[in-house]
Amino acid sequence: MPEQPGQERTEDATPKRRLDARKKGTVARSVELTSSIVLIVLLMAMPVAIGLLGKGFAGGLTTGMRIMPRDASPASILRYCLSVLQPSLGGLAMIFAIALALGVTCNVAQVGLVLSGESLSPNFAKLNPLEGFKRLLSTNAVFDAGKALFKSLLFGFIAFSAVAGSWGALLGLGMVPAQAGLIATGDIARGMAFKVVGVWLALAGIDYFFQRKRVDKMLRMTKEEVKQEMRQQEQSPEIRGALQRKRRQMARGRMMQNLKKADVVVTNPTHYAVALMYDQQKQTAPVVVAKGADLLAAKIREVAKEHEIPIVPNPPLARALYRQCELGDVVPRELFQAVAEVLAYVYKTIGRVRT
Repeated sequence: MPEQPGQERTEDATPKRRLDARKKGTVARSVELTSSIVLIVLLMAMPVAIGLLGKGFAGGLTTGMRIMPRDASPASILRYCLSVLQPSLGGLAMIFAIALALGVTCNVAQVGLVLSGESLSPNFAKLNPLEGFKRLLSTNAVFDAGKALFKSLLFGFIAFSAVAGSWGALLGLGMVPAQAGLIATGDIARGMAFKVVGVWLALAGIDYFFQRKRVDKMLRMTKEEVKQEMRQQEQSPEIRGALQRKRRQMARGRMMQNLKKADVVVTNPTHYAVALMYDQQKQTAPVVVAKGADLLAAKIREVAKEHEIPIVPNPPLARALYRQCELGDVVPRELFQAVAEVLAYVYKTIGRVRT
Protein backbone atom coordinates (compact mmCIF):
# COMPACT_ATOMS: atom_id res chain seq x y z
CA MET A 1 0.00 0.00 0.00
CA PRO A 2 1.60 3.32 -1.03
CA GLU A 3 2.26 5.88 1.66
CA GLN A 4 -0.12 8.81 1.80
CA PRO A 5 1.21 12.34 1.21
CA GLY A 6 2.83 13.64 4.36
CA GLN A 7 3.41 10.08 5.63
CA GLU A 8 6.77 9.55 3.94
CA ARG A 9 9.66 9.39 6.38
CA THR A 10 11.50 12.45 5.11
CA GLU A 11 12.34 14.16 8.42
CA ASP A 12 15.47 13.58 10.50
CA ALA A 13 14.88 12.03 13.90
CA THR A 14 14.31 14.50 16.71
CA PRO A 15 16.55 14.41 19.82
CA LYS A 16 13.67 12.85 21.79
CA ARG A 17 13.24 10.04 19.27
CA ARG A 18 16.98 9.36 19.29
CA LEU A 19 16.99 9.31 23.10
CA ASP A 20 14.03 6.90 23.21
CA ALA A 21 15.72 4.65 20.65
CA ARG A 22 18.95 4.78 22.64
CA LYS A 23 17.11 3.63 25.78
CA LYS A 24 15.86 0.63 23.79
CA GLY A 25 19.37 -0.20 22.61
CA THR A 26 18.89 1.00 19.03
CA VAL A 27 22.29 2.56 18.36
CA ALA A 28 24.79 2.53 15.51
CA ARG A 29 27.45 -0.03 16.37
CA SER A 30 29.80 -2.08 14.21
CA VAL A 31 30.87 -5.45 15.62
CA GLU A 32 33.42 -5.63 12.80
CA LEU A 33 35.15 -2.47 14.01
CA THR A 34 35.42 -3.71 17.57
CA SER A 35 36.67 -7.17 16.51
CA SER A 36 39.28 -5.81 14.10
CA ILE A 37 40.70 -3.32 16.63
CA VAL A 38 40.87 -5.99 19.34
CA LEU A 39 42.62 -8.43 17.00
CA ILE A 40 45.19 -5.96 15.66
CA VAL A 41 46.17 -4.88 19.20
CA LEU A 42 46.38 -8.53 20.28
CA LEU A 43 48.69 -9.21 17.33
CA MET A 44 50.92 -6.37 18.47
CA ALA A 45 50.96 -7.71 22.03
CA MET A 46 51.26 -11.33 20.96
CA PRO A 47 55.11 -11.59 21.11
CA VAL A 48 55.09 -10.60 24.77
CA ALA A 49 52.09 -12.83 25.53
CA ILE A 50 53.60 -15.82 23.69
CA GLY A 51 56.88 -15.26 25.54
CA LEU A 52 55.04 -15.41 28.87
CA LEU A 53 53.04 -18.43 27.73
CA GLY A 54 56.10 -20.24 26.45
CA LYS A 55 58.13 -19.58 29.58
CA GLY A 56 55.19 -20.56 31.77
CA PHE A 57 54.47 -23.70 29.74
CA ALA A 58 58.11 -24.79 29.91
CA GLY A 59 58.18 -24.15 33.65
CA GLY A 60 54.89 -26.02 34.03
CA LEU A 61 56.25 -29.07 32.17
CA THR A 62 59.37 -29.06 34.32
CA THR A 63 57.27 -28.87 37.45
CA GLY A 64 54.90 -31.51 36.09
CA MET A 65 57.73 -33.98 35.50
CA ARG A 66 58.92 -33.45 39.05
CA ILE A 67 55.56 -33.79 40.84
CA MET A 68 54.00 -36.56 38.76
CA PRO A 69 51.08 -37.95 40.85
CA ARG A 70 51.43 -41.50 42.12
CA ASP A 71 47.68 -42.21 42.10
CA ALA A 72 45.02 -41.56 39.43
CA SER A 73 42.35 -40.08 41.69
CA PRO A 74 40.39 -37.10 40.29
CA ALA A 75 41.68 -34.82 43.05
CA SER A 76 45.31 -35.71 42.34
CA ILE A 77 44.87 -35.24 38.58
CA LEU A 78 43.19 -31.85 39.15
CA ARG A 79 46.00 -30.66 41.43
CA TYR A 80 48.55 -31.83 38.90
CA CYS A 81 46.86 -30.00 36.01
CA LEU A 82 46.61 -26.80 38.04
CA SER A 83 50.29 -27.02 38.96
CA VAL A 84 51.26 -27.47 35.30
CA LEU A 85 49.02 -24.66 33.98
CA GLN A 86 49.60 -22.12 36.76
CA PRO A 87 52.85 -20.68 35.33
CA SER A 88 51.06 -19.97 32.03
CA LEU A 89 48.18 -18.06 33.61
CA GLY A 90 50.04 -14.74 33.40
CA GLY A 91 50.15 -14.85 29.58
CA LEU A 92 46.53 -15.97 29.34
CA ALA A 93 45.42 -13.25 31.77
CA MET A 94 47.25 -10.64 29.67
CA ILE A 95 45.45 -11.74 26.49
CA PHE A 96 42.02 -11.82 28.14
CA ALA A 97 42.55 -8.45 29.90
CA ILE A 98 43.58 -6.74 26.64
CA ALA A 99 40.64 -8.24 24.73
CA LEU A 100 38.14 -7.30 27.46
CA ALA A 101 39.43 -3.75 27.94
CA LEU A 102 39.56 -3.04 24.21
CA GLY A 103 36.13 -4.57 23.60
CA VAL A 104 34.51 -2.37 26.24
CA THR A 105 36.45 0.74 25.15
CA CYS A 106 35.58 0.33 21.46
CA ASN A 107 31.88 -0.18 22.18
CA VAL A 108 31.72 2.82 24.51
CA ALA A 109 33.59 4.94 21.95
CA GLN A 110 31.02 4.03 19.28
CA VAL A 111 27.77 4.44 21.20
CA GLY A 112 28.69 6.04 24.52
CA LEU A 113 27.63 4.59 27.84
CA VAL A 114 24.20 3.00 27.23
CA LEU A 115 22.55 1.23 30.16
CA SER A 116 19.39 -0.27 28.72
CA GLY A 117 17.48 -3.21 30.10
CA GLU A 118 14.79 -3.19 27.41
CA SER A 119 16.93 -5.03 24.89
CA LEU A 120 17.52 -7.78 27.49
CA SER A 121 13.86 -8.18 28.46
CA PRO A 122 12.18 -11.32 27.10
CA ASN A 123 10.34 -10.87 23.82
CA PHE A 124 8.18 -13.89 23.04
CA ALA A 125 7.50 -12.56 19.54
CA LYS A 126 11.06 -13.60 18.67
CA LEU A 127 10.08 -17.23 19.32
CA ASN A 128 7.54 -17.11 16.50
CA PRO A 129 8.97 -19.27 13.63
CA LEU A 130 7.22 -17.12 11.02
CA GLU A 131 8.80 -13.94 12.39
CA GLY A 132 12.17 -15.66 12.51
CA PHE A 133 11.82 -16.73 8.87
CA LYS A 134 10.97 -13.14 7.92
CA ARG A 135 14.08 -11.91 9.70
CA LEU A 136 16.20 -14.43 7.80
CA LEU A 137 14.93 -13.02 4.50
CA SER A 138 15.07 -9.38 5.56
CA THR A 139 17.29 -6.84 3.83
CA ASN A 140 19.60 -6.60 6.83
CA ALA A 141 20.03 -10.38 7.02
CA VAL A 142 20.82 -10.63 3.30
CA PHE A 143 23.27 -7.73 3.59
CA ASP A 144 25.02 -9.33 6.59
CA ALA A 145 25.25 -12.68 4.79
CA GLY A 146 26.70 -11.02 1.69
CA LYS A 147 29.14 -9.09 3.86
CA ALA A 148 30.30 -12.26 5.62
CA LEU A 149 30.74 -14.11 2.30
CA PHE A 150 32.72 -11.24 0.75
CA LYS A 151 34.88 -10.96 3.85
CA SER A 152 35.63 -14.70 3.87
CA LEU A 153 36.60 -14.72 0.20
CA LEU A 154 38.76 -11.63 0.57
CA PHE A 155 40.53 -12.93 3.67
CA GLY A 156 41.05 -16.30 2.02
CA PHE A 157 42.63 -14.61 -1.01
CA ILE A 158 44.94 -12.55 1.22
CA ALA A 159 46.00 -15.66 3.19
CA PHE A 160 46.59 -17.64 -0.01
CA SER A 161 48.68 -14.80 -1.48
CA ALA A 162 50.79 -14.60 1.69
CA VAL A 163 51.41 -18.36 1.72
CA ALA A 164 52.15 -18.40 -2.01
CA GLY A 165 54.65 -15.55 -1.62
CA SER A 166 56.45 -17.44 1.14
CA TRP A 167 56.19 -20.88 -0.45
CA GLY A 168 59.94 -21.18 -1.01
CA ALA A 169 60.71 -20.39 2.61
CA LEU A 170 58.09 -22.86 3.80
CA LEU A 171 59.56 -25.65 1.66
CA GLY A 172 62.99 -25.03 3.18
CA LEU A 173 61.80 -25.30 6.78
CA GLY A 174 62.72 -28.98 6.85
CA MET A 175 66.39 -28.08 6.39
CA VAL A 176 66.64 -25.72 9.38
CA PRO A 177 66.60 -26.35 13.14
CA ALA A 178 63.19 -26.65 14.80
CA GLN A 179 63.49 -23.37 16.71
CA ALA A 180 64.44 -21.42 13.59
CA GLY A 181 61.61 -23.11 11.69
CA LEU A 182 59.11 -22.10 14.36
CA ILE A 183 60.35 -18.50 14.30
CA ALA A 184 60.10 -18.34 10.49
CA THR A 185 56.62 -19.86 10.51
CA GLY A 186 55.53 -17.44 13.20
CA ASP A 187 56.83 -14.46 11.22
CA ILE A 188 54.95 -15.58 8.08
CA ALA A 189 51.74 -16.18 10.05
CA ARG A 190 52.05 -12.85 11.85
CA GLY A 191 52.63 -10.94 8.62
CA MET A 192 49.64 -12.66 7.02
CA ALA A 193 47.49 -11.86 10.06
CA PHE A 194 48.47 -8.17 9.95
CA LYS A 195 47.48 -7.97 6.28
CA VAL A 196 44.13 -9.62 6.99
CA VAL A 197 43.42 -7.40 10.00
CA GLY A 198 44.46 -4.25 8.10
CA VAL A 199 41.92 -5.01 5.36
CA TRP A 200 39.40 -6.00 8.04
CA LEU A 201 39.88 -2.64 9.80
CA ALA A 202 39.21 -0.78 6.54
CA LEU A 203 36.06 -2.83 5.94
CA ALA A 204 35.01 -2.22 9.55
CA GLY A 205 35.23 1.55 9.06
CA ILE A 206 32.96 1.27 6.02
CA ASP A 207 30.61 -1.00 7.98
CA TYR A 208 30.40 1.53 10.83
CA PHE A 209 29.48 4.26 8.33
CA PHE A 210 26.70 2.08 6.90
CA GLN A 211 25.45 1.16 10.39
CA ARG A 212 25.05 4.85 11.20
CA LYS A 213 23.20 5.42 7.94
CA ARG A 214 20.99 2.39 8.62
CA VAL A 215 20.04 3.59 12.11
CA ASP A 216 19.43 7.13 10.86
CA LYS A 217 17.13 5.77 8.15
CA MET A 218 15.34 3.54 10.67
CA LEU A 219 14.68 6.51 12.97
CA ARG A 220 13.48 8.93 10.29
CA MET A 221 10.04 10.41 10.95
CA THR A 222 7.07 11.63 8.99
CA LYS A 223 6.07 15.28 9.19
CA GLU A 224 2.95 14.26 11.10
CA GLU A 225 5.07 12.41 13.70
CA VAL A 226 7.25 15.49 14.16
CA LYS A 227 4.17 17.70 14.67
CA GLN A 228 2.64 15.22 17.11
CA GLU A 229 5.86 15.05 19.11
CA MET A 230 6.02 18.84 19.27
CA ARG A 231 2.43 18.95 20.53
CA GLN A 232 3.25 16.36 23.18
CA GLN A 233 6.27 18.35 24.31
CA GLU A 234 4.23 21.53 24.50
CA GLN A 235 1.73 19.69 26.72
CA SER A 236 4.49 18.55 29.05
CA PRO A 237 4.49 20.52 32.34
CA GLU A 238 8.29 20.81 32.21
CA ILE A 239 8.25 22.20 28.66
CA ARG A 240 5.39 24.57 29.45
CA GLY A 241 7.21 25.82 32.52
CA ALA A 242 10.42 26.36 30.55
CA LEU A 243 8.54 28.23 27.81
CA GLN A 244 6.78 30.40 30.35
CA ARG A 245 10.08 31.24 32.06
CA LYS A 246 11.59 32.08 28.68
CA ARG A 247 8.63 34.32 27.79
CA ARG A 248 8.88 36.09 31.15
CA GLN A 249 12.59 36.70 30.62
CA MET A 250 11.99 38.11 27.14
CA ALA A 251 9.09 40.26 28.37
CA ARG A 252 11.20 41.54 31.25
CA GLY A 253 14.00 42.44 28.83
CA ARG A 254 11.58 44.39 26.60
CA MET A 255 10.08 46.03 29.66
CA MET A 256 13.47 47.27 30.84
CA GLN A 257 14.14 48.72 27.40
CA ASN A 258 10.78 50.51 27.38
CA LEU A 259 11.42 51.73 30.93
CA LYS A 260 14.16 54.01 29.60
CA LYS A 261 11.47 55.98 27.70
CA ALA A 262 9.27 56.52 30.79
CA ASP A 263 8.37 59.97 32.10
CA VAL A 264 7.82 58.95 35.72
CA VAL A 265 7.92 55.93 38.04
CA VAL A 266 5.18 55.78 40.69
CA THR A 267 6.19 53.75 43.78
CA ASN A 268 4.62 52.29 46.92
CA PRO A 269 7.46 53.29 47.80
CA THR A 270 9.17 49.84 48.24
CA HIS A 271 6.74 47.09 47.31
CA TYR A 272 5.41 48.34 43.96
CA ALA A 273 6.78 50.37 41.08
CA VAL A 274 4.88 51.40 37.91
CA ALA A 275 6.50 53.35 35.07
CA LEU A 276 4.36 55.63 32.90
CA MET A 277 5.05 57.20 29.53
CA TYR A 278 3.02 60.04 28.03
CA ASP A 279 3.67 61.48 24.57
CA GLN A 280 1.19 64.35 24.13
CA GLN A 281 1.57 64.30 20.34
CA LYS A 282 0.94 60.58 19.88
CA GLN A 283 -1.06 59.41 22.89
CA THR A 284 -4.41 60.41 24.33
CA ALA A 285 -3.51 59.10 27.80
CA PRO A 286 -0.44 57.83 29.67
CA VAL A 287 0.63 54.22 29.06
CA VAL A 288 2.11 51.70 31.51
CA VAL A 289 5.54 50.65 30.13
CA ALA A 290 6.87 48.77 33.18
CA LYS A 291 5.63 47.45 36.47
CA GLY A 292 6.86 45.15 39.20
CA ALA A 293 6.67 44.13 42.82
CA ASP A 294 9.36 43.58 45.45
CA LEU A 295 12.66 42.62 43.71
CA LEU A 296 11.42 43.64 40.28
CA ALA A 297 10.20 46.94 41.72
CA ALA A 298 13.67 47.50 43.15
CA LYS A 299 15.18 46.79 39.73
CA ILE A 300 12.80 49.29 38.10
CA ARG A 301 13.80 51.97 40.61
CA GLU A 302 17.48 51.19 40.00
CA VAL A 303 17.12 51.54 36.22
CA ALA A 304 15.07 54.71 36.67
CA LYS A 305 17.85 56.26 38.77
CA GLU A 306 20.46 55.29 36.16
CA HIS A 307 18.48 57.10 33.43
CA GLU A 308 17.43 60.01 35.67
CA ILE A 309 13.72 59.17 35.46
CA PRO A 310 11.71 60.89 38.22
CA ILE A 311 10.51 58.59 41.02
CA VAL A 312 7.34 59.77 42.77
CA PRO A 313 6.11 57.95 45.91
CA ASN A 314 2.31 57.56 45.81
CA PRO A 315 1.28 54.29 47.47
CA PRO A 316 -2.47 54.31 46.63
CA LEU A 317 -1.86 55.16 42.98
CA ALA A 318 1.02 52.69 42.67
CA ARG A 319 -1.11 49.84 44.07
CA ALA A 320 -4.08 50.75 41.86
CA LEU A 321 -1.98 50.95 38.70
CA TYR A 322 -0.21 47.67 39.49
CA ARG A 323 -3.50 45.79 40.03
CA GLN A 324 -5.57 47.30 37.21
CA CYS A 325 -3.03 47.69 34.38
CA GLU A 326 -0.90 45.35 32.32
CA LEU A 327 2.10 46.33 30.24
CA GLY A 328 1.04 48.53 27.32
CA ASP A 329 -2.33 49.40 28.87
CA VAL A 330 -3.65 52.95 28.91
CA VAL A 331 -4.28 54.36 32.37
CA PRO A 332 -7.95 53.71 33.37
CA ARG A 333 -10.29 56.66 33.29
CA GLU A 334 -10.85 56.60 37.06
CA LEU A 335 -7.12 57.11 37.61
CA PHE A 336 -6.72 59.96 35.11
CA GLN A 337 -6.90 62.66 37.78
CA ALA A 338 -4.31 61.08 40.08
CA VAL A 339 -1.91 60.36 37.19
CA ALA A 340 -2.38 63.90 35.78
CA GLU A 341 -1.45 65.36 39.16
CA VAL A 342 1.74 63.23 39.28
CA LEU A 343 2.74 64.24 35.74
CA ALA A 344 1.95 67.91 36.46
CA TYR A 345 4.15 67.71 39.55
CA VAL A 346 6.99 66.19 37.52
CA TYR A 347 6.70 68.76 34.72
CA LYS A 348 6.51 71.64 37.20
CA THR A 349 9.23 70.68 39.67
CA ILE A 350 11.66 68.82 37.46
CA GLY A 351 10.83 70.23 34.08
CA ARG A 352 10.64 66.85 32.44
CA VAL A 353 8.15 67.02 29.56
CA ARG A 354 8.07 65.00 26.35
CA THR A 355 7.99 67.26 23.31
